Amino acid sequence: MILVGVPPNRMATNVQFDVHSKRFALRIATMIDARLIWYKHYHGWAARLIAELDDPPTWILEISTIKYYADAVAAVNRFAYCESVESFDHEQRADEHVACIFLRYQSGAISWATFLSEAGAFADGFGGRHDCEYFYALLNELEDNEYAQEVETHQRTEIECTFSVALSTIRPLYEMFMEYFREYVATQA
Repeated sequence: MILVGVPPNRMATNVQFDVHSKRFALRIATMIDARLIWYKHYHGWAARLIAELDDPPTWILEISTIKYYADAVAAVNRFAYCESVESFDHEQRADEHVACIFLRYQSGAISWATFLSEAGAFADGFGGRHDCEYFYALLNELEDNEYAQEVETHQRTEIECTFSVALSTIRPLYEMFMEYFREYVATQA
């Protein structure tokens, strides 16, 4: 593990990661694919890594200039899946994707109903520990109860418990990327 990529003016987020790890790269691809982060989050991070590392991985060099999310995901995936002897836990990746969508909800970017709908659509196409019916049943319950706050609160607690491991993995990375996002926005003002 190496500690790099944290904005110099904000060392509060103490995140350790290995940019040469294919598993770490897949986490970043998942965060981008779930639209939890985008170029305003990762451009500054990648630029800092390029400046700090003697030999940054190709995927870092590539995403430092890519804005379109699908191209960024493809660049990271090329690294992660290239001649990979590392095996990846499909269910863990699915849980991390759902965790990314949940963090979008938690940040206020989407509603609870949208979270359930997006998580269901993702699970329908990707699979994982929880199938699409799990999320769609929660959405039906929410709709049947006319979007009652107590139902949302109960469901949110269930999701936080069910996906606690994935959330504890993704949340610190997201917080680090949010610092880069704020830095990017501040320089554009």
